[in-house]
Parts: sequence; structure tokens; C-alpha cells
Amino acid sequence: MSVQQSETSWQNPTGEEKKDDIEDLPSRDQLENAAKIPIFNAEGKELVFGDLFSPLDAEGKKRILVIFIRHFFCGNCQSYLLTLSKSISSTDSLPAGTTLAIIGCGSHTIIPMYAKETACPFPIYSDPSRRLFDILGMSRSLSLGESTPNYIQQSVLASTVKGISQILKRIPAGDGLKGGDIKQIGGEFLFEVHGSVLEPVWCHRMRNTRDHTEVPALRRVLGLEGD
Repeated sequence: MSVQQSETSWQNPTGEEKKDDIEDLPSRDQLENAAKIPIFNAEGKELVFGDLFSPLDAEGKKRILVIFIRHFFCGNCQSYLLTLSKSISSTDSLPAGTTLAIIGCGSHTIIPMYAKETACPFPIYSDPSRRLFDILGMSRSLSLGESTPNYIQQSVLASTVKGISQILKRIPAGDGLKGGDIKQIGGEFLFEVHGSVLEPVWCHRMRNTRDHTEVPALRRVLGLEGD
């Protein structure tokens, strides 16, 4: 699959002003390198990032939104996916030809717990090497940012206690300390595939641990009506 850079001027589907490099689209080289990186599903099956862009629909097209989350015990990201799952409850709720996938940086063995906690109906994968995060320009931070997003409905203390509780419950399974790098932050990337050509069309990289794109804005990116 070849990679194509958009030749049109950048336009943010959310209607907001572009925010420096956090919304710079990945380069051809970045995507070609990212496509080769191994990821794992909940059963531990290994595939590569590029596998997410197939199969195509009857017209040879596909659109996929990939959401990169922090470690699997992050209460902020869990709140985000809970909010997202209430708003977009299944693949059937997405526009035709569109899919959605989640990628974290911890052990794949935690994915079933994470899917249950977030009521997430979309496939969740793990990139324990964090190479995808690095290649696609996502950074590391422990900053909370200056404001609390709408998708967070609990205090920092409550979120922290919840995360610690989840870690302790996973100790007997041997993966309580394998949730992922606590400093790694993620983002959201929308790609379109036309035949054998992959094109990045929109992205947002988190600036802090509570900087996922708000769900109403994400719905606008996907072309969904309402909030």
C-alpha cells in the first residue's frame, strides 16, 4: 500500500484553528514506517499497523479513525472512551465505510478488562514497544493541562484511586505493572484508503494527559450529526 500526502490546503473538520505541530499530518516516511510496526489484539495475536487499513469496501475504499490512548490504567482515557462509547455505540453508528480502532501501550492481556471498564465496542490493540507513538509524533508528559475537558466526570483523586485499584486487582494475573508507560500520551488520527493509496486526512496529538479531542468535535470530524 502506498502513502499519499494531501495536496489540498489543511482544513480542520472541527472548524477550529490549526494548533501548530500537534495537528501536522504524518509524512509519507512516517506512515510507511508505522505500517510495519507490530501490534497485538486481546488474544495476543500479532499483526502490523498496516493491517488495520484492510479489507476495503466494494468500491475499494475505507476510512479509519485510530485513537491512541495512554496506559491501560489511565482514568482520564477510560473516561474518554466511556463518553465516546455512549455517543458512538457501535460500528453501525459510524458513516458507511468508516471503522474505529483503539491502540494503547500496555500488555495485550489487560485489553479485556479495559474493554469492559470502558464499554468500548471497537477493537482495541496494544503497541507495547510504543514505536507507533514515537513514529507518529506523539509525546510524553504528566501534565494535566490548564482545564478539565467535558469528557472527564470525576476528580483527579477519584481517577487516581480507580487506577490504583485496577492495578492491584491485576497483580495476581501478573500484569498489574504492565499497563504501559505512564508518561506516554496519545492522540487521534483519521486515515482514508483509496485502492492501494493510504492518505492521512486529520490528526490531533495530545499536549497533556487530558487532551483527547472532545467527543462532539470528533463526531464533526467523522461527519456525524449532533453531539
